[in-house]
Amino acid sequence: MKSKGLALLLGLVLLSGCGGAPIGISYYVIDPVTMPPVAEFGTKSVQILDLKLPQYLERFQIARREGSNRLTFATNHQWGENLRKNLYRTMTRNLAELLGTADIGTAINRSFATPDYVLRVSIEAFEQGADGRVQLAARYQVSNGAGELLATKQFSSAVNRDSGDRYGDMVADLQALYAELSREIAISLQQLEQQHAG
Repeated sequence: MKSKGLALLLGLVLLSGCGGAPIGISYYVIDPVTMPPVAEFGTKSVQILDLKLPQYLERFQIARREGSNRLTFATNHQWGENLRKNLYRTMTRNLAELLGTADIGTAINRSFATPDYVLRVSIEAFEQGADGRVQLAARYQVSNGAGELLATKQFSSAVNRDSGDRYGDMVADLQALYAELSREIAISLQQLEQQHAG
């Protein structure tokens, strides 16, 4: 009788342990990258009005492509926060450094100033493909503060190094690609500013 009671108690302890935090999960974020400035915007302001992600990337589990039309989601490798919010914040800091202005607002943290430029970004791919390449594909639009469309551009880049099953390497590649996108956007804004000044 005692052994049955002990076995029951042990089973309850094990079950309660299963309800706690999962063991062995690694969490990742996309951090800003230090880059040399491409412009000195000074008092000019930029509003990142929208940043869209495919719905399959709105999960905490990191997505990878395993073949045509097939995704897998890692159980033990997850984003440390909502990926969209993470990318918003990181692009804000990247652009602030690249453009030499602290006046970069987002839908999450709006600037008080009327923006000189309004940016909309749509991420179309942000994962490791079935071929092992880590890729970022995006479109972005730039408008002026009055809502007039100034430019629409596409961005696509990939890291050919196969990260294998090393999620830390894959996230580092994604971070580098996101910094590359931020730099291209900053250069586009600088070119538009030069056209306006000319």
